[in-house]
Amino acid sequence: MSRLLADIGTVFRRELVTVRRTPGYVVLAVGILIVLGGFVAVGGGGGTGFVPAVVDLLLPTEILVPLLAILLGYRTLLTDATSGEFAVIRTYHVNTVGYVLGVLLARVAALVAIVGVPFTLVGLYVWMTAAPDTGIFATHSGVDSPLLFVRFLAFVLLLGTAYLSVSAAVSAIASSRRSAIALGLLALLIGVLGGDLAILRSLAGGASPGEIPGLLALTPNGAFRGLVFEHVIGVAFAPDGGFVQTGRAVGSLVSWILAGIVVAVTTLTYAARIDVVVERAREQFGGY
Repeated sequence: MSRLLADIGTVFRRELVTVRRTPGYVVLAVGILIVLGGFVAVGGGGGTGFVPAVVDLLLPTEILVPLLAILLGYRTLLTDATSGEFAVIRTYHVNTVGYVLGVLLARVAALVAIVGVPFTLVGLYVWMTAAPDTGIFATHSGVDSPLLFVRFLAFVLLLGTAYLSVSAAVSAIASSRRSAIALGLLALLIGVLGGDLAILRSLAGGASPGEIPGLLALTPNGAFRGLVFEHVIGVAFAPDGGFVQTGRAVGSLVSWILAGIVVAVTTLTYAARIDVVVERAREQFGGY
């Protein structure tokens, strides 16, 4: 265990240097802040309270955060593999699990900075400017709390980590930058639209509305949306909940994270063996 932690720490520090040397990430953070601020300003949530602000931010969050996570991770492992850096790292007896976890943790740190800081600044803006004027906030003074925005931010980072792990798996599987982009876009489309399409198809097939919470938790976006409605928006407008099963939704996001790690580690571990088998097959069939 101590060796694994040492490997993770070594790779984490090395990857963090790479992240710090990428000025484009600062531009992304500023761009996200502008977009989020624009949605809150246009939607009016900034002048009303945290829950209305979350409602304004929900849709852009479901698109921007997955997209940013894919951008952060779709080339991380591929770049090391194609440049030969991974082979060099392996000569220092760095465990593949430690390597993948170290890279992923560094990218999660970048995600927290690029996504967490803009959302936090928007939350501070709402805190300073909000003046609840709706009936429910006037009669329930404790319902619109900064804690709700903190919950929302926690769910946002969990969603981003799930997509970041998936993008790491994509980076390990891809053989070129073009294939990494294609696989990343496919993962993004499945995550963003897959859950909604599954729900629509099930309802069209005669499924009962009671099955929707279970279907909602299948994809990262569906699980995230269900958690936000259950523990943030629903606190004010639907205290009885029932949007999604919390354990299933959190378990779904964690499963996506673990699945991405497993796929990345497995691919990197057996990639060399697979290449050998493919080359032998080519030589054998080429001889006929």
